[in-house]
Amino acid sequence: MPPSARDERRLPAYEPLHNELELNESDQAVSSSAVNREPSEDLEDHEQSRTESTSPSSSNTPSEDAASCPGSPSADDNAEESTVNTPGPRETSDWFAWELGGVVASAGLLAAMLVLLGVCDQQPQPTWPHISLNAVISVLSTLSKASLVFSVGESLGQLKWVWFNQQERPLLDLQSFDRASRGAWGSLGLVWTQRARHFAGLGALVMIFAVGFDPFSQNLIHSSVRMVVDPFGTARIGTVSRYNTFGYATSARDEDIDPVMKGNVYNALFNNDQSRPWAIPQFVCTSSNCTWDKPVTSLEFRTLCSNVTSALVTNCTTVPNQSFSNCTLTLPKSNTSVWYLPDSNVMTPFSVAATDPPYAEVYTNSSLIVIQYIAPRGANLTLLTAGILPNGSGWDATECVLDPIVRSFLPAVHENKYSEETLAVWTQTNVSTNRIIIPGNLFIPDYWATLTPPDSWVTNYGAPANRSSPQDNSAQPFVLGIQAAYTIVTFLQDILSGQSIRGAIHTVFSPAAAYSRYASQDTVQALGTGNITGCSNLLAERLPCAMENVAAAMTKTLRDSAYIADAISTSDWAMGRAMIPAVYVTVHWQWMVLPLLVWVVGATLVGGTLWKTRRARVPAWRNNPLPLLFLYRGGERHTPDEKMPLWLQYGSPAEPGSELGMARLYEDDGRVLLGRWTKNNTQDDDKR
Repeated sequence: MPPSARDERRLPAYEPLHNELELNESDQAVSSSAVNREPSEDLEDHEQSRTESTSPSSSNTPSEDAASCPGSPSADDNAEESTVNTPGPRETSDWFAWELGGVVASAGLLAAMLVLLGVCDQQPQPTWPHISLNAVISVLSTLSKASLVFSVGESLGQLKWVWFNQQERPLLDLQSFDRASRGAWGSLGLVWTQRARHFAGLGALVMIFAVGFDPFSQNLIHSSVRMVVDPFGTARIGTVSRYNTFGYATSARDEDIDPVMKGNVYNALFNNDQSRPWAIPQFVCTSSNCTWDKPVTSLEFRTLCSNVTSALVTNCTTVPNQSFSNCTLTLPKSNTSVWYLPDSNVMTPFSVAATDPPYAEVYTNSSLIVIQYIAPRGANLTLLTAGILPNGSGWDATECVLDPIVRSFLPAVHENKYSEETLAVWTQTNVSTNRIIIPGNLFIPDYWATLTPPDSWVTNYGAPANRSSPQDNSAQPFVLGIQAAYTIVTFLQDILSGQSIRGAIHTVFSPAAAYSRYASQDTVQALGTGNITGCSNLLAERLPCAMENVAAAMTKTLRDSAYIADAISTSDWAMGRAMIPAVYVTVHWQWMVLPLLVWVVGATLVGGTLWKTRRARVPAWRNNPLPLLFLYRGGERHTPDEKMPLWLQYGSPAEPGSELGMARLYEDDGRVLLGRWTKNNTQDDDKR
C-alpha cells in the first residue's frame, strides 16, 4: 500500500524514553521485563529482548529493524507530528467500562438515597432491626462517593496521556496528574498548576468537593418528636344537655342540693389549692396527651359582675345624747346595706345578700339568682380585726349574677393537664313562669330554663341535633330542670347571705337566716378572712373572684354527671384522640445539592475523558504504571553502570523529576512512545 501524504511528512525529532509497550506485551513486561529484571541487566539485553518478543521471526530486514528501533533516524522520520495514530480500541478496557460502571453505580446509589429519603420524609422513624436510617444513608453515601471517586481517579490518570499527546509538556506534570488521581490534596495541586487550562481541572474539583460528600449526606436527616394517634388509647370527657339532679328530700316540699355540687362549691370557697381541682371536669386520657378535633358543646354556668356603687344611698344620723353619728349605705331596691361609726372601730366590714332578679340593680333579667355585696373601698382583710374608717370613707357595691349558658369549646390534655378553648357562648334563655306543684312533689312545667342555640351550632360548634326533629338539622335544646334549679337557688341564697360585724372587742360573722341547713356562717367567714384561690386581700374585690370559683365548681358538677347513672339528667361522651410521642424524620433536601453536583461534574468528566481519548486515539493506559517503567536514557548504548532512570540522572534530590526536559506522546512505527523534547528537536522543528 503506497504511503499517504501524511505518512511522508517528517515528524519532529523526538528522543524516545523507551516506555513503548505493545498491547499484547504489558503482562509479559510485568512478569519478564519489569518485575523480575535483575539490576545488573544492561540496556542492550533489554533492547534485544524487546526485539525478540515483538518480531515474528529473526529474518527481518535491516530496514525493518531500523524502523522498529525507537531511537533510530528512521523512526524519527516516520513519527506523527501532532497526534497518536493508533488503531481503534482493541480491548474492552478501551471503552472505559469500569469507569462508566462506577458512574452508573454512583448514580444508582444516589437514586436509592433519594427514593429512601423521599419515602421516609415526614414519616415516623423506621424501626429496623440492627440498623438505623442514618446508617443506611451513610452506607449508600459512602459507596456512591467511592464509585464516583474511582471513576474520576481513573479518568484523571487517562487525561495525563491526553495532556502529553497535545504538545510538549514538562515531565513533572506526570507527578501532578498522579497525585490528583489519589485524592483531594493532590487535586488542589493540579488545580493550582493547571489554572483551568485542561479538562482535568473538572476531575480535580470533583476529588476536592467529594470530601464534603459524607458530611452533607449526614446533614440530610433531622429528627423531631411529634404527637401521633394511639390506636389503643382512649380520650373522652362528659357533656350534659339536660341537668335535673338534686339531693335527698328534707321535707314533703323541699330537697337538698345535689351533694356533689355542694361539695364542689365548698371546695371552691374553702380549698386554696392553686391547681383548682374543683374546677376541672373529669376526663379520661390514657396517654396523658389528648386532643379533640371537633367542638364540644355542653350546659354550664357563668357569672357576671358589675359595679353598682352609684346606686348606693348613704345616710348618716347623729345618735341622740351621743357624740358620734351612725352612717348607713343601702342599695334601695333590695335593701342590702352596711353601717359604720365614723372614726370608730365599730362597723360592718362587708355585707352580702342574695336577691331575686326583679330587685337587682343591673341584672333584672337573670334566669337564676343575683348576689349583691358592699365593702369599704381600698380596705384589706385586716380591717376585720384592726383599724377605723374615717367619716366620708368610700364604699363599693358589686352585683353578680349566676346564669346557665351553653358553651362550645375545644378541650385538650397536655402532659395530663386539662385546658379548654372557648369557641362560642349562647346565653338566650327561656325561663318558665307560672310554676305550680302537683301531688308527688312534681313541678309544672318541669324545666326552669331552656337554652336553644341556632341551627348553625350543629355544623359549626358541635351542638347535638334535635332528636325529635332530625330532618331539619335543628339544634337540641339544653335544659336546666326545675327541681335542680330550685335547690341551687335555695343553696346559694343560704350560703351567700350574711355580714360580718365588728364590735369593740371582736368580730362575728352572721348569716342572714336564723336557721340554715348549709354552711352559711363558714361561707361568710371565708369571704372576709379565707384564702380563696385567686382572690386578692382587698375586701371590695372578694365577691367577683369567689363567684368565678362557684360557677366553675357548678359547671364541673354538670359535666361530671356523665359519670353518674342519673335517669333524670341527660349526658353524653365527647370522644377525642389519645396522642403518643413519635420520632419523625425530616429531610433537609438542600444538603443533596453538593452530592448531586459532584456526580454531575464527575459523570461529565468520565464521558469527556472517553471522548477525548478516542478523538486523540490515545491508548487507554489510565493509571497503569507499566508505560513508565522503561523511562531510560535514549540515544547511544550505555554500559551497565551508566544505565539509570531519567529522574535519577536529571532530577534533584529535593524534587525528583523537577529538572526533566519536555516530552510528548507520539507514534513510531505503530508503537506509542513518550519522547523527550531537546534543543536539537527545536532546531529541527524550526527548519521544518
